[in-house]
Amino acid sequence: MVFSSPGFLFLFFPCFYALYFLLPKTWRNGFILLASLGFYLLGAGALTIVALVLLAANFVLAGVIGKLRRREADRPRARLVMALALVLNLTPLIAYKYLGFLAQLLADLTGVAMLGHVAKLGLVLPLGISFYVFHFLSYQADVYARRIAPERSLHKFAIYIFLFPHLIAGPVVRFAEVKEQLDIKRRELVGSDVFWGLNLFIIGLAKKLLIADPLGAVVDITHRPDFALTTYSAWLAAFCYSFQIYFDFSGYTDMAIGMARMMGFRFPRNFNRPYAADSVTEFWQRWHMTLSRFFRDYVYIPLGGNRGSTFSTYRNLFIVFGLCALWHGAAYTFLVWGIGHGVLIALERAGVLDSAKWRLGSLPVFLFATVLWVPFRADSMEQSGKLLRVMFGREPSAPLWTHANVMLADPKVIFLLALSTLICLAGDRVFLRLRNMSFRRPKLVGAYSLVLYVVSCLAVVEGGFNPFIYFQF
Repeated sequence: MVFSSPGFLFLFFPCFYALYFLLPKTWRNGFILLASLGFYLLGAGALTIVALVLLAANFVLAGVIGKLRRREADRPRARLVMALALVLNLTPLIAYKYLGFLAQLLADLTGVAMLGHVAKLGLVLPLGISFYVFHFLSYQADVYARRIAPERSLHKFAIYIFLFPHLIAGPVVRFAEVKEQLDIKRRELVGSDVFWGLNLFIIGLAKKLLIADPLGAVVDITHRPDFALTTYSAWLAAFCYSFQIYFDFSGYTDMAIGMARMMGFRFPRNFNRPYAADSVTEFWQRWHMTLSRFFRDYVYIPLGGNRGSTFSTYRNLFIVFGLCALWHGAAYTFLVWGIGHGVLIALERAGVLDSAKWRLGSLPVFLFATVLWVPFRADSMEQSGKLLRVMFGREPSAPLWTHANVMLADPKVIFLLALSTLICLAGDRVFLRLRNMSFRRPKLVGAYSLVLYVVSCLAVVEGGFNPFIYFQF
């Protein structure tokens, strides 16, 4: 079930919160778990069994690791159980998500054709597996490192994993960040949390329906195989996708954080205006921050981070961005996107690339990100290559402009691009000043949100809905 779908907006969302607020406090955790399981079952169907099996296995293994870590003499056995937990969680992720890509890679390297055999298996990616596997991995790693104690209540652990706002597409929430809130006795229902949570939900909904989806329609048109590309249309599609993926994913995150807050949960922030960054390094400190912190804390630092030689630092950097790329998708296009960002950050670390000297603000970082979104969005390396050649005037068959491009110069699209540029690229000081001026007037924020909600609902009724981009990961 998609947050922006009519079924969710007009049925699940109002019914869930109406019952949640009416139920006695002691019943609310049970209701959350029941509703979350039903929510996931509607989307994943029979593949829900994968998440349930991993849930039970991780609960047991974490308990074993916790007991073994109490004594230093049992550390080797704890390490063995931790390795077992790692294999247990990664095996279904690799099998469902990467088996086809590995077969393609084998064929490209050796000529051995296994792709047909993999296709016959008919594997379907379980909904949200990339996210809930990361939740399991971070939980096991924290238990092993004795940063947290293993949860003794299967009920609370199940709520942590299946809580429907973050189950399918994040943010990546660590157990320690919500451990206290899982206890219903310590989670108070505060009126201000409900108010601001609802407003954040509506803002996220408006980001998705009123900005991301209309821009995404342009992107979809220009990526059709029969579309006659021009330099104008290729750049237009690239800019539209840059803003589409930001407003789509940050909109989903806002909705998730808002709904969790309405229940008394505080999720970590996941976006901090990444296109306003002054460097690519800073971009990744602002974009999908919970995922970036996951790779930093559980991959980059354990590999040695930047504590070793220059070679090992860059090696660790490229390992992280390679894994980050593959996490997003099992295709060469994602690898190009991830390694491209790794190269830019390596150049910044080496002092070769310093966009601050250009005195263009955040514009260079936005353009770097926009160009690298091209292979990320492309259906194949061939399409990616063609789009990039057209954008940079290296495709003789593609003109700068044709009369057919008039349809892409829709005033609504141009307005949304201008609005997106203002929101995303304005300096932090200016943006925060404007935001704070509004948020000091709760009644005004409520009125804005009401208008946005009505317009968003009309958009759903009139034009339907599209799945969130990150649901495919």
